[in-house]
Amino acid sequence: MIETEEYGYRRTTLRVLLVVTIFAASFFAVTNWLAGFHLFSIIEAIIASFWSWILVISKTTQYLQRWSFVYLCTFYFLVIYGIMITNFKAGLFSWLFIFPILSYLLLGLKAGTVITFVSVSGGLAALGQLVWASDTEAHWIVIGNVGFTLAAIWSMVYVYEAKREEVVKYLKEQARKDPLTGLLNVRDLNGILTSTLQIAERHSQPVTLVYIDINDFKQINDAQGHQKGNEILLAVAKAIKKMTRVEDQAFRYGGDEFCIIFPNCVEQQVEQTFGIRLANEVHENLDKLTMSIGYAQTGPTNFCSPDSLIHKADKNMYLVKSTSKINI
Repeated sequence: MIETEEYGYRRTTLRVLLVVTIFAASFFAVTNWLAGFHLFSIIEAIIASFWSWILVISKTTQYLQRWSFVYLCTFYFLVIYGIMITNFKAGLFSWLFIFPILSYLLLGLKAGTVITFVSVSGGLAALGQLVWASDTEAHWIVIGNVGFTLAAIWSMVYVYEAKREEVVKYLKEQARKDPLTGLLNVRDLNGILTSTLQIAERHSQPVTLVYIDINDFKQINDAQGHQKGNEILLAVAKAIKKMTRVEDQAFRYGGDEFCIIFPNCVEQQVEQTFGIRLANEVHENLDKLTMSIGYAQTGPTNFCSPDSLIHKADKNMYLVKSTSKINI
């Protein structure tokens, strides 16, 4: 959700900038033609037309960052070229001040930093050449003022974007995790399982899904209270984290149920290693607690769908639960 909203924010920003700069480029194409800068006027008209095409596709394109980069490159070229062929009084150098802002708004921290460095360096070099040629006594004052102003704007935008990305990253992490157990949320299960199966199929590797249910959890909640129930969920989640590998993905499926994806593991291997170790860990900390666990494998040759694998593991779990709630 957060990632989609951020993507939408960059898309909206690009479209607004395109509308403004298309109008500006079209306006200055006419004025520059009348002022005798015919080549520059033609270039502006061509770029304005190109931006119009980007505006049309920007609403639906999957390559938003790529087209944002193309837009920025053409925009920066237009400004820097204009600075080089006009005089200082034209004021084209004023566009340099928004270079850092546009770069970070559209491309984020890493790409924004690179393109800001290139565009600001090129802009200052073009401006320096122009001012040096027109007024050798004032060039250091002009370049110094413009340079320090750009540095100040760049610094502020960099700090803002770095903090913004830090907050977005934190919110993404929080949105992916179950607030009680710290395991992944069930809403990410289908997407992560789909991705895991695609990778496994390309490499002809097995994938095993584990479905865990705590026996008599409702009775525990009713008899001992929700606080005790939460303590049990936290203890089981802690045991799951301890027993799983870095590449495994553990989810709180809902209530007292958990799911774990084991890439490149056969069912027997998971049952004999993870299952036994999890049972020992839980029994050590929660003596009378029992769990029903279902295992389901797909691959390495034939693969089922994510939903089918989940359904199979769930069915196997209920089979275990129905046969006297056998422990792991």
